[in-house]
Amino acid sequence: MKMKKLILSFITLFSLLACSTDDENPGGASDSGISNSPLSGKLYGTNFIADGGRADLNVVFGEDAVEIRIGSEGLACETGQFSGQFPIRITVPRAEGYHNSNVYVTFNDPNSDNFISVSGGIEIEIITLTETLVDFKIKATSTSTDNNINGRHQVTICE
Repeated sequence: MKMKKLILSFITLFSLLACSTDDENPGGASDSGISNSPLSGKLYGTNFIADGGRADLNVVFGEDAVEIRIGSEGLACETGQFSGQFPIRITVPRAEGYHNSNVYVTFNDPNSDNFISVSGGIEIEIITLTETLVDFKIKATSTSTDNNINGRHQVTICE
């Protein structure tokens, strides 16, 4: 009987510990290493620091989404959403919180027509989503090319 109580105590203890981990990370976010530093990384092997960008509210695969385009030259809404001047495009569900599914990142090579799209291993947190602004943190890496981004950034939602 003592053995059953001991086992039941351990199961209860482990269950409570597992629940407390979720409470410490709202939205299910893990301690994954998404940086609070300004968004930066590598784009086809070249260091990249985000400067500017734009966001557009769209429907992607039947779901409400935010399409975020990131540049490094201070570009914003005055530059068309389909301009090749935004080398990184992020598609994420249109909701605040932590997302690691239905998220896509495309890295475009600024020196050619090459690109790589990534749909796995991406972690993003939409911190604030208003009618005019998206504030987010992201960590994304392409395992087949030298592309990665990590950090926090804000962009204006364009009409």
